[in-house]
Amino acid sequence: MSVELPDAERMRAVGMSVSTAAWDGYDWPDIFSSMARLNITDVELAFIKGYVNEFTDADLNAELAKRLCELMAQYGQRCTVLSAHIDLGEPGAAESMAVRIRFAAALGARYLISNASSLAGREYFEQGLDHMMAAAREAGVKLLFENPGDGSDNVINQASELATLTERLDASVTGINYDPGNLISHRPALSPVDDALKAIPQSDHLHLKAVSRKQDGYHFGALGTGDIDYAPIVEALAARRLPFSLELPFRLRRDEHAQPNKLAEPLPLEEIERGVAASLYWMAQNHPAL
Repeated sequence: MSVELPDAERMRAVGMSVSTAAWDGYDWPDIFSSMARLNITDVELAFIKGYVNEFTDADLNAELAKRLCELMAQYGQRCTVLSAHIDLGEPGAAESMAVRIRFAAALGARYLISNASSLAGREYFEQGLDHMMAAAREAGVKLLFENPGDGSDNVINQASELATLTERLDASVTGINYDPGNLISHRPALSPVDDALKAIPQSDHLHLKAVSRKQDGYHFGALGTGDIDYAPIVEALAARRLPFSLELPFRLRRDEHAQPNKLAEPLPLEEIERGVAASLYWMAQNHPAL
């Protein structure tokens, strides 16, 4: 299997990381050792409530960051991205984001990804934006806002709405993480490929995940499967040399109303590794620099 996998140095050179979301339900030592078997050295750590193992803001501290860095170092790995989504239009979100910014800095992550805000909370989000940008600047972390997948009206729902937000941002410390796999459940009438191609020139980073619409909702699988043709998306992000993460939430489902839920038990480790390996092999076939 390792013969078919992209080389770790090439993955790093093109700015590709892989999210720990694929391994939801496993302990960190098992996750990092599994990633090492797949040549993965650049890691996106996923701390997304409802999507991965349960945690509180208090858990996102310097001690945990130190432990995670030490575990990754055993395999020559590093954290390049922290995904720690919250709705920044909710009361108390500014304090929770400050925790996440400090945690990202302690991990040495270059990017911190979060949702922006529900449309209902836009005023609260706008009020806290300057403070969040200042905190990110001081920490040396770039804060990226992601289009959501749950169908509820948001500050950014699709590519045509990105400019309104980016005009308000300091591009040196904030930007966009675009996720075509979210659009397919968030705005089902739109083409994820067309929208992604419009979003890429306005984005700093992308999430790639394969999604299949089924009778009971949305299921996630390996790249090269599902309802989104990622080949033109990968070609476009490669042309711009955009960094990106493979976010492969195999345990996650979205129901027919786009609301997230999870399988009761973690998937077998062998099944996870097969899905990640298939995604890496697909990337090697489709990214010109891999």
